[in-house]
Amino acid sequence: MKPVTPHLMAAFVAASIMFAPALSMAQEKPSDFPRRPISLVVAYPAGGAVDVTARTVADLTQKHNGTQFRVENRVGGAGIAAHTYLAKQAAADGYTIGVIANPFLFTDVLLRDASFDIGEFDPIATISFDPVVWLVRTDSDIGGMELPQIMEHAKTNRLQVGMNPNSMFLFVSEYLADQQGVEFNFVPFDGGRQGVTALLAGDVDATAAFYSEIEQFVRNGDLRAVAVTGDARHPGLPDTPTFPELGVPMTGQTWGATRFLAVPNDTPEDRRNWLAAEFLATLQSDAAGPAFEAANLRLTPADEAATKASYQKTFEELKTFLTSTGRLTN
Repeated sequence: MKPVTPHLMAAFVAASIMFAPALSMAQEKPSDFPRRPISLVVAYPAGGAVDVTARTVADLTQKHNGTQFRVENRVGGAGIAAHTYLAKQAAADGYTIGVIANPFLFTDVLLRDASFDIGEFDPIATISFDPVVWLVRTDSDIGGMELPQIMEHAKTNRLQVGMNPNSMFLFVSEYLADQQGVEFNFVPFDGGRQGVTALLAGDVDATAAFYSEIEQFVRNGDLRAVAVTGDARHPGLPDTPTFPELGVPMTGQTWGATRFLAVPNDTPEDRRNWLAAEFLATLQSDAAGPAFEAANLRLTPADEAATKASYQKTFEELKTFLTSTGRLTN
């Protein structure tokens, strides 16, 4: 595998933030804000990827402009407790900001009968996007095949494919099967890492995961990445094509995990605009890349306009997909 060069990383980040300006526009600071620490609300436990993302953003932004932040972990209901708090209970005053991961907010709305809708969140900046990697075991019967050959093989040899229910890993494999006119036998697991463990053991033929879950196994040659979702190749997998390159239109940020910042709806415009500009300036600063790399996180910042556009687009695309699978009836 080729090493990830600084040039390749820069090219990937540029492609990932195609709607973001090179530098954020200056925004006048409200005279009365902030006068106390700002809470960054995370729906998951301390130490997880979203929590580490929030703490990295908080530290960088505090160094950038002196604003104090505190990360608040509101854990419960696999994320729905914090999402409900942000939508229904948090004051819309700029002092409470959600660090949110999609598609989990969207699946709360679409599949879990949440008491809120997506219009109650106001996205202000994208932090990162992690595509889904579809992979096989290198020494298996399909280990040396590219995606078209694997799909031909699957027409006469139904593959066992790992997934966790109602997750993006399942959605990606379902969409792939539908696009290619094949059927998979889906084997459920509690998470992406468990599916990877099963693939290593030979219990399934293929699975989907995030790069952080499979990096060591790809590097040592046990697993082979076949394709990744999104519009650009992953910097850690420069030789692995994207699904769109292979004719499977899993484009944009619908088919992966996006982490972004959002304020409750009706937050005062001057405070929202200042926060959006400050976060973007922080995420585009020279210090941001090394800080995220040190935390083993990917950074793909986008401004408020691009974040809002992606937020709406990915929701509609996911809703359409879930309707096509019969999970939604309207």
